[in-house]
Amino acid sequence: MSTAVTHHTSISQPVAPQPLRERATREVYFLGIDGGGTKTDAIITDANLRVIGQGISGGANPHRIGFDEAVSHIEDAVEAALKKAGLQIENITAACFGIAGVSHPLHYHKMKKKLESKLGIQNLELVTDARVALTGALDGKPGVIVIAGTGSIAFGINEASEEARSGGWGPTFSDEGSGYDIARQALKAIAASEDGRSEATLLKDLVFHKLGVKNLADLPSVIYTDEAKPARIAELAEVVAEAAERGDRVAQEILEGAGRELAQMAIAVIEKLGMQQQAFRVACVGSVFKSGKFLSEPFRRAIVEYAPRVEIGEPLNSPTIGAIKLAESSVVKY
Repeated sequence: MSTAVTHHTSISQPVAPQPLRERATREVYFLGIDGGGTKTDAIITDANLRVIGQGISGGANPHRIGFDEAVSHIEDAVEAALKKAGLQIENITAACFGIAGVSHPLHYHKMKKKLESKLGIQNLELVTDARVALTGALDGKPGVIVIAGTGSIAFGINEASEEARSGGWGPTFSDEGSGYDIARQALKAIAASEDGRSEATLLKDLVFHKLGVKNLADLPSVIYTDEAKPARIAELAEVVAEAAERGDRVAQEILEGAGRELAQMAIAVIEKLGMQQQAFRVACVGSVFKSGKFLSEPFRRAIVEYAPRVEIGEPLNSPTIGAIKLAESSVVKY
């Protein structure tokens, strides 16, 4: 939501308008939120976009923990950031909240209403966590972001400000190439190996050690519990990366497949936005991209083959800075 801020001056003696960043920093403060499945990060900046406060809390995806708990975590992060900055919520000029799980209009409006009611911020913009990550990673320029942590999604924007996404529909029928998907593939490989349906793999000993079990029969009691949420299962992706580095072919194939799946998400977005022949950046965000060459090389190869002018790299800025930039842009400058 945009709010116009108009300054009236004398007609006979016009005064040039001051850009927002040149006004007194004590009067203008922005709040940016990045709320994902496992963590909520809040920062507060002054008008010059200098970070003066930060707060971190639990996850904010309402589909995983419910709307009330998600809002509670957001409140905790905001309160911590305000305390660090020495401010009150009334001092916030504009805010942008990037929250996972609000892409559907019903979920968007429910979350927006709860946040406005709880926080009382007049200029509060709500977008998806992918949107703030995109703005931060590309510094507001056209391009594509691929996020692969617990879940996975690709999101992009072109020069015409058209947006497109691929993936991000949750672990049951989507999130290919994510940490959860990699872990699930590892568990399937272990079961197949123990059944005699596939080759032996280092994954068995490494996963068993990680989960504190002794054999396959003990595994269901750990995996199929209320505590075994996607985020915890996704942690097994680190074990897959370790096994791959140690030469385990099963683990290497899992990571290679994940890299190709993530590339296909990016390619789908590039195609939707008609950017195949353009020069732009693909930013890679999330713990999965730390899995090493067995994932990164097939990912890069597939994208470059489809869009030869692409530049693939790390994000230029954090999602929270992306949220701050969107908050700043929501205030019309005169």
